[in-house]
Amino acid sequence: MKIRRKFMYKVLSLFLIIVLFYTAAVSSIILYKSHQLSDTQYKNSQQLFIQQNSIYADFILKTALSFVYKTATLQSVIDYRYSNDTNPILVTGVYNDLRDQLEGFGQIGFNINVTKLTDNIVITPGGTFRTGEYLKEMGIHKEALDYFKQLDGESDEKPFQASKTYVVPQTMMDSSNKIVIIHKAINSVLPPLYFFIVVDRRSLLPEAADTSEGSLYLYTDDIVTAFIQKERLDPEIRSKINAVENDKNIHDINAGSTVNYIYYSEIIPNLKFVYVVKAFSFNAIMKEIWKTVFLPSLLLLLLGALLAYFAARSSYKPIGQLLHYLQSQRDNEPTEHTYDDTKTHEIAFIRSRIEQIYMVNHTLQHRLNDSYVHLKEDLFRKALYGIASEEVVRHNLSILGMERFQDELTLMLIEGESMGTLETSMSHFNLTLYIAAIIQTFEEHYEDFFILPLDKTKLCVIFHSSSSDALMSVAHGIINKIQNDLSLELSASISQTYRLEELTLALHELLHLSSYHYVASDKVLTSENVKDLEELILHYPIELETNLIHYVNTNEMDKANELLLHLLQDRANRSLSPSEFTNLKHSILNTFKRCLNSNGKTLNQFAIEYANMVDEFMAVSASKFKEKTLTLFEMIFIFSTKDRFSLESSMASQIFIYIHQHFDKDLSLSEIAEHFNLSDSYVSKLLKNALDINFKQYVNTLKVNRAKELFKQGNYKVQEVASLVGCNNTNTFIRIFKQFAGVSPGEYLKSLN
Repeated sequence: MKIRRKFMYKVLSLFLIIVLFYTAAVSSIILYKSHQLSDTQYKNSQQLFIQQNSIYADFILKTALSFVYKTATLQSVIDYRYSNDTNPILVTGVYNDLRDQLEGFGQIGFNINVTKLTDNIVITPGGTFRTGEYLKEMGIHKEALDYFKQLDGESDEKPFQASKTYVVPQTMMDSSNKIVIIHKAINSVLPPLYFFIVVDRRSLLPEAADTSEGSLYLYTDDIVTAFIQKERLDPEIRSKINAVENDKNIHDINAGSTVNYIYYSEIIPNLKFVYVVKAFSFNAIMKEIWKTVFLPSLLLLLLGALLAYFAARSSYKPIGQLLHYLQSQRDNEPTEHTYDDTKTHEIAFIRSRIEQIYMVNHTLQHRLNDSYVHLKEDLFRKALYGIASEEVVRHNLSILGMERFQDELTLMLIEGESMGTLETSMSHFNLTLYIAAIIQTFEEHYEDFFILPLDKTKLCVIFHSSSSDALMSVAHGIINKIQNDLSLELSASISQTYRLEELTLALHELLHLSSYHYVASDKVLTSENVKDLEELILHYPIELETNLIHYVNTNEMDKANELLLHLLQDRANRSLSPSEFTNLKHSILNTFKRCLNSNGKTLNQFAIEYANMVDEFMAVSASKFKEKTLTLFEMIFIFSTKDRFSLESSMASQIFIYIHQHFDKDLSLSEIAEHFNLSDSYVSKLLKNALDINFKQYVNTLKVNRAKELFKQGNYKVQEVASLVGCNNTNTFIRIFKQFAGVSPGEYLKSLN
């Protein structure tokens, strides 16, 4: 037994020496190759990172510049460039076109603003600003604009400028969240035009905000912006960056303990992307490799030792069997041996990949939901304003899975002048989602509803299978909750129940109810609780208010004063009770409010600038009422029309005015083209671009809407209404009315009765 052990130990020792030598050789090879692979992968990953982010950033910049070139060719922009003075009509045209053009680019993350600089205004999708106010709002130093003007008169090789494009550096910006590019559009015929391209920093390089390895800089001859900033840009490296040639390759420059990867923008030649990371030292690489190689080397050693043991036993087996046989014969004691082998599996990589796929799917689903919301808003907006036909609306409802919103619809209009200020004071707050959350807290569990923003001061909530009486408590709950939480003064109007094709009538009812809020004590109004108010409020013809607003919008002070004087003289000849006199004041004040609203201003803004004037008007006696009313209107007129001049309208605006003045005649496209000395095709294209429907559909829509108003008066027959709206043939009128209203004139009259 002693010999057996000694021999076996020698054999086992020999095999263990072989295993140790083999393990050392294999481990050395693995370490060497892993070092090469890790170093290459590290460099490739850094280069891939800067290349991917720079390509994405160039895509955003290219999209923005393409949008600028397209915007510069718009007719409204060309008219604006030709004008020598500040024409509000032209400015409004540029504003509308700019806002419409940018509507589909909201999620890309850039904004375009236009100016000539010579007129001291900047046109943005959010409004028009003085140049100084705009620079202050954007956080741009005035020196940046002065420097751009200076560069504009010098060589194109100057810093920051490439093809008349200037990237504002970080040193000339107050805000680090925006990147501003000034682009000068030059035309051999037209005056120069300047575009401010404002790009959100995180939208320009979204992946850079999530990396944790280094710092990414946008650089010209100075830093434009930076992401993460874990590794600072060495001042000594800046001269080396400027010396790098633009050969469309990624260059790496070592500076101290950092490596600087440099890549030129393909859109703005002088713009560079600089990625700064710590240099990966040999010791760091070996440390990382050893963490990876240690476990395989240990397993290899253990496996070799196990194999050596089995090999030793196998080699020793004949001798062992012989000795064992001899020993068994002597003491008859058998010997047994058992061995276990264990295998392990790792799933970390698979698990991480599944989590990544889930996150991508979640993001795509979120974007899809946002797209559905925009489609639903557009569909209901067309239904409310009567732009789309009933068949189109019903078909799209079916596609969006909202077939239930075809009948039993009740509308709630929530409005308040302070709603518009909420976006400025709380930019990340979504009032629509907040109201939806309030509605869902009620015990009745209102689930079938959709919230449609109409403008900055109005929201329309469309309910399915909910009566106006049942929604009274909902409206009060929304108003009280928002007043307590956000200190906003809101009011609500609730319509009766309508079908899908009658939503335009529902909107008219809501707007009619809205006009009673200034005299009603209840903040929630329905058709039932305004019946008593209709008897108390002193009305005057709606045409009078419409004409007064028109004269204010067209800057015709004399005609407006004459019209208002006629109204006051007519009311002065009547004997009014104190309550009727108070209601007359409210009616006139409400008309003045609409004059301000039509010019983008509010009564609250007027009251702040002209303190006590409204209170003095409401407290004036009957003897001085006429004088005080004219004085107040003069100030309202000045406040409405300040910063605006009544100049010549654009061609499209003139055509729209002509159509609205003559649609009740047998109006044709040729007649309009002849009146304005234009071709039929040009007029048709102009109207199509502005309305998104053809000329005939638009005129017929106006005729049908006018016919509905006449039918509601109850004094006209079908043949008379057909003649009044410009249809000489009654059968033609019936066909047009049924096409756009969904029912024949006779059926419509029956529904009114």
